[in-house]
Amino acid sequence: MGAMEQRRIGIEQEFLLVDGEGAPSDRADEFLARCWEAAGEENLSPVSFVGEVSRSMVEINTPPARTVADLTEAYLTSLNLALRAGGELDVRLYPLSTYP
Repeated sequence: MGAMEQRRIGIEQEFLLVDGEGAPSDRADEFLARCWEAAGEENLSPVSFVGEVSRSMVEINTPPARTVADLTEAYLTSLNLALRAGGELDVRLYPLSTYP
C-alpha cells in the first residue's frame, strides 16, 4: 500500500450559535447535550460535537475518512443532526472560526 493510499482526511468546523435576531447565544452546553443525545439515538458518535472557546461556540468534527465521498457523508450527517438540534432549541449555527 503506497503512502497516498494510507492518507486520511477529516473536517473540523466551528460554529457560532446565534438566536433569531442574530445575536450570540450562550447555549452551547444545552445544544451539545441535545446533539449527544440525538447522536446516541441515531447510533452516531457523540464525540463529533464539542465545545469551543466560548459558551456560544461549538465544533463539528468528522472521523478520519479515506475518500471524499465518505468524508462528505460523515460531515453532512453530523451537520444535519446539529441543525435539527439547533432548530429544537431555537438557535442557529453560523459558520465562523472566531468570535466576532
